Formats: sequence, structure tokens, C-alpha cells
Amino acid sequence: MHTLPSSIEPDGIFEGLKPGAIIIGALVDNVATVASAIMLFGLLAGEDAFSEDEEISQAAFDALSADPEFLMWSVVLGLSCTVLGAFVGARRAGRLYLRHGGWVAVASPAIGLLFLLLPAEAAGPPPPLWFDVIGWVLLLPSGLLGGAIAGSLGSRHAA
Repeated sequence: MHTLPSSIEPDGIFEGLKPGAIIIGALVDNVATVASAIMLFGLLAGEDAFSEDEEISQAAFDALSADPEFLMWSVVLGLSCTVLGAFVGARRAGRLYLRHGGWVAVASPAIGLLFLLLPAEAAGPPPPLWFDVIGWVLLLPSGLLGGAIAGSLGSRHAA
């Protein structure tokens, strides 16, 4: 009689996870996202981006916040940073790569929310709905992609 193999995934939702690896991956995602956003802002806003006159810098940011090209690049870079963070977290965990990558994608916005609690200047106009929808819909798949890449590299080194 043939028996089915046991599941390759643990039974519990948190079983087998390494919280430290998830936190490191989420921090990598957030730091990379902030750094790439600053670089993108500087690249597209030109010399006004980091003007000593705050009004000029704010006007440049407000103008870019409504620019579809800037918003699309922001989504692409942000999701790429999630792939990177998930990859780092999953590689650090060294097991259950997809699961760790997915949890990095879940933890990253939670850590990002902490930045919103810091006092800051006016953030400018809110982004359009499509920007938020694309970001949220592709967030988990981006984390899973990072985990899958880590897993494919991990399985090559194990062989």
C-alpha cells in the first residue's frame, strides 16, 4: 500500500519561522526603499530636490507626487526592495524560504508604519488609488518571489 509523503511545510502558521530573519529582511526592505526613494526623488526633481530653501524642495516633491512616471517608478522600486528584503530574510533563515519571504512582506509595512509615527513635515498630496492598489496587491507576491529566489539558490548550494 502506498502512503502519501508527509507535508514539507510545518502545520502551524508560525511553526518553523525564525523571527530574527524576518525582522532583518523587513529592515533591509525599509532601508532600501527609503534610500531608493531619495535617489529617485533626486534624479527626477533635479537640483530643486535638495535645495536649502525648504519651500523649493517641498514644491518639487509635491509636483513629483502627482507625476505618474514618478509614482510608477516608486512602485517598481518599492516592490523590488521587498523582493530584496524577502531574499535576505529567507536566506538568513536558511529554511522555509517561501514562508519567510512572505512574512517579510507582511512585516515590512508594519515596520514602515513605525516611521509614520515619527514627527514629520507635511507629506504632500496623497497618492492616487491605483498607486496604493498596485503596491498592496503585489506586496505578498514580491515577498514570495524573494523567498523563491533564496530557496532556488539555497537548494543549489545544498546539492
